Amino acid sequence: MNGIKGQLLNLREKSIAYTILQREVDTNRSLYDALLQRFKEVGVAGGVGENLVSVVDRAQTPGAPFSPNLPLNILLGLFAGMVLGFGTAFAIEFIDDTIKTPDDLTERLGVTPLGLIPMAPKGTNVTDLLDVSRSEIAEAYHSVRTALQFATDHGVPRSIVITSARAAEGKSSTALALAQNLANLGASVLLVDADLRKPSFRGPASATEGLSNLLAGSEKVRECIHKTDVERLFLLPGGQIPPNPAELLASNRLRTVIDEVTEWFDVVIVDAPPVLGLSDAPLLSSVCEGTLLVFEAGKTRRAAALNAVRRLRSAHANILGGILTKYNAKATGYGYGYGYGYGDEPYGYGKGEENTRQIELIS
Repeated sequence: MNGIKGQLLNLREKSIAYTILQREVDTNRSLYDALLQRFKEVGVAGGVGENLVSVVDRAQTPGAPFSPNLPLNILLGLFAGMVLGFGTAFAIEFIDDTIKTPDDLTERLGVTPLGLIPMAPKGTNVTDLLDVSRSEIAEAYHSVRTALQFATDHGVPRSIVITSARAAEGKSSTALALAQNLANLGASVLLVDADLRKPSFRGPASATEGLSNLLAGSEKVRECIHKTDVERLFLLPGGQIPPNPAELLASNRLRTVIDEVTEWFDVVIVDAPPVLGLSDAPLLSSVCEGTLLVFEAGKTRRAAALNAVRRLRSAHANILGGILTKYNAKATGYGYGYGYGYGDEPYGYGKGEENTRQIELIS
């Protein structure tokens, strides 16, 4: 039994050694199979990599690049730019409905254009340029004065209201310029400051009476009229600012005052407030012989201008025509040789810096 036990133990040891050797054989066989597979793959790849291409025709170097095509791209760019430019121009023209040319006054508003007032150069004042007889602005107002001489069958209307659709369009400068031009022609002219909310002309420092006092019935007409440094030009200032300008202007006293001063002077020019938002201008227009509308070129919108014209016509005003101020011929392309516009002014009525004009008075 001891011998058999020894043989059994020996057999187990040999079985273990056999198992180890068997595993080594399997491992080596797997490595060999993998190596053989890889060898065959390399052989196949080497056969495929052989160059089977033959040269049929030699390539030629091009004289110019195939792309980009510079002439074609330039033409396409010019065409696209022209289309975009024309489209933008038409869009701006369609959106921009401001009054820019005399044709707009005739076609859009039904108002006769009486003149174009050029834009004053930067750093200059319109009232100062009026004293220079050969200045562009002075010449333009001379043309307006000439047009007014043909406005009625008896020449220049005896009483003229000068107003605008909104504030800061140049109506006060226009009133002063026309008054000076008519006075220089030999006519006796009275300039009435009827803007009782924001007077544009000041009388003597010692005098506080004016149109508001006349309408209230507290003063006599002759006591409120003052001479100026321009021969045959007189001023009726606005006087004290009343709390109810519209009620004063709506009274019968206004017609009485206008009729009285019309008998004393050849021409009475009334500087009125803007039409929109106020009832003063229609009231003044209803008692005067003619009304002159002032529009700032390129700023006054068509709707506002139409509304102003309708309000004046509803008050039975005799609209003589319209004037374009601050006109820039280069911006509009209209065939007028001046360069146009006043200096910058605040657009809010009654706001901004004080722009009251001082006429030198003769005591």
